Amino acid sequence: MMNLIKRLTTSVTATLEGAVGQLENHDAIIDASIKQTRQAVAKTQARLATLRQQQNAYESQLQLSIEQIKVWENRAKSLATENESKALQCLTRRNQNEAESNRLKQSIEQQDGLISSVSTNLSTLKTKLDEMTQRHNLMRSRQAVADVSKVTSKSNISEQLDETFERWESVVLETELAVSDACCSDPLEAQFAQQEDKAKLLDQLSALKDKNNSV
Repeated sequence: MMNLIKRLTTSVTATLEGAVGQLENHDAIIDASIKQTRQAVAKTQARLATLRQQQNAYESQLQLSIEQIKVWENRAKSLATENESKALQCLTRRNQNEAESNRLKQSIEQQDGLISSVSTNLSTLKTKLDEMTQRHNLMRSRQAVADVSKVTSKSNISEQLDETFERWESVVLETELAVSDACCSDPLEAQFAQQEDKAKLLDQLSALKDKNNSV
């Protein structure tokens, strides 16, 4: 029995090691791809956050520039009749702020395009990561079930184990019977049991005789 169990153990171990060897490359490749995709998602999220910070900075600068346009224009108006030279300088400042405002508007527009593009890429990456993770987990589960089925079908473990349990049970029963016989091997007890059995038989015989006589 020990040899059979040893052979079964060796067979199961060898089959599982072979299955793991075949699975290892596939699992490792997919796992590495998932890790790379997670890293790409993290980098894209960081890039998107930076772009939004830059956009907020541009918008703040644009708001300030628009306010400066009004300030310098009002100053030019108030100095137009009193100090033409300073009024012209104020207009120059106003024009500079208008140019800066136009530049900032273009930057914000470009930034919007970048944010939209990166957001789309991020959404695509996240969807891909979710799909890969779900498929990876599913394939691992299916592979585990397939490995167990493969081991069972190839080595007939179930049938062989049933036979082993039956043999084991036979050995245990023999041992139990031997112990029972040993417990009941008292000579005096056996003598009384024999006399009691004989008495029962005599009673049965006497009953048969009485029945015949009555007929």
